Amino acid sequence: MPVPRPRPASLPLTYTRGALILGVLVIDFNHLVGPKVEFAVPPALAADEHMCNILPFLALPDGAHLSSEDYCYFHLSSSDLSPDGTPQTIFGISCNRQIQTSQLTRKAADVTRSTVQKAVVVLASKPIFGPIRDKLGVVTRAYFNQLDFAETDILVDFYASLEGSLSGQLTESALYMGTSLREFVHKFRHKTLVLLKMLMLQKKIMFFGQPVETLCTYQYSLVSLIPGLLDHLSDCASPAHDRRENDHERPSELRTSDRLSLLRYLGLPLNVFGKGAFFQPYLPLQEVDMLREADAYLCGTTNNIVTQQRDSRPDLLINIESMTFEFADPKVERVVALTSADRKWMDEIVRSVQETWVEDDPSRPVGMQFLGSDDFLRAKFEDYICSALSGIKYADFLAKGAKTDGLISGARATEVIARFGEAFIYNFRQTRCGRLWDRTTDPVLFDICEPRHPCDNPPSLASDIGLRLTEGLHELNLEERMAPAREALNTAWTSGLKAAEGLQ
Repeated sequence: MPVPRPRPASLPLTYTRGALILGVLVIDFNHLVGPKVEFAVPPALAADEHMCNILPFLALPDGAHLSSEDYCYFHLSSSDLSPDGTPQTIFGISCNRQIQTSQLTRKAADVTRSTVQKAVVVLASKPIFGPIRDKLGVVTRAYFNQLDFAETDILVDFYASLEGSLSGQLTESALYMGTSLREFVHKFRHKTLVLLKMLMLQKKIMFFGQPVETLCTYQYSLVSLIPGLLDHLSDCASPAHDRRENDHERPSELRTSDRLSLLRYLGLPLNVFGKGAFFQPYLPLQEVDMLREADAYLCGTTNNIVTQQRDSRPDLLINIESMTFEFADPKVERVVALTSADRKWMDEIVRSVQETWVEDDPSRPVGMQFLGSDDFLRAKFEDYICSALSGIKYADFLAKGAKTDGLISGARATEVIARFGEAFIYNFRQTRCGRLWDRTTDPVLFDICEPRHPCDNPPSLASDIGLRLTEGLHELNLEERMAPAREALNTAWTSGLKAAEGLQ
């Protein structure tokens, strides 16, 4: 049966020890020494040498000067900010802006260029970027509009009030406010499922391009497809973190009326960012060594140099500007290739977004309907993942039955696995998170979630060929490529008509 799904707003986040908001900082781009921490509240943050060495490069990303305003999401590993002193992930969001030096009423002595570039940063213990973002943008603009960066009272007041203003928003929906699955599916179409499979297989995935906020939100939208994962990213900042794996154990109870209890029983969220893996929405050149240290990662960069590290090539490089997918190994590409059932299922999902698309308001479907909404898409992918996991346990159960008394046929289980992709399922079971999931879940969890592919009727061969052709033509971007030619023809036609009129 499908997993019951209440509205996300009704589901509280897991308990957070200590404060939610850990600090507010200002990063200044100094043309002589590079970016540096200029102001911090509480002031003790400025004394954290490790954080002050890397934070400026995270908060002011490469190419930040190309836009008047941009946001960047990033992760830090810190033990000083952890309530119990053990390393944990700190979630940061920065808003960077620039202003003409001539506009300032007070200019610092080290300002020598025509523009001043700074970023205001918020550090938090949970990735609630959506609720923080709008408030951060307002405060950053007000801070710049003072025309005097020595006046920091507004930042002190912001830090003092931010925790209280967010206290009533600590629900699952607060995590999703920083994502947009509609825009993600609209952009990546059928490849959305390819990306999800790569994430489940704990492969090395790198997004490249600008703007930075889009780069970051695409990755967070992808992560949000795995149920409950946004609320369990405490280990994601470093490949050395493994707190969640040590705490993993098989659930001792199940409340079928409680969605969170059901997800835990099914082994969700998958621990894809456990030991040996990390997630860094924006990875600066200064953290490139992490690529070599990790067995798996999801990261984003705006710097070509990061993408060209020979000893740490990603398994998949996605250019968000040209929308190209570059696999390092054709074998991996074949493992995550969509089956005919996958293609039909994704085609229905893509159409639900396309048919309800509103260009002026892409985050909401036309008529504010459920079909094609973020909640609809999240429920669909949740069903896909739960069904795949159930199918694995069902196949194991039938295999054991066949070995003992031979009374149970494994034909149906083989069919279920084939619809998800035999190579994909096999490789998932070999991953670190797949092995952890297998040993900490009930062998008969298929009694709770039906072992079936969400596409009940796979397409015929002819229909599948049609789906492949349609998606292949879309990937060629014929509409975009033909646009300049059409415009040139229209211009020539108009000029010809005017010339003809002049001869009359």
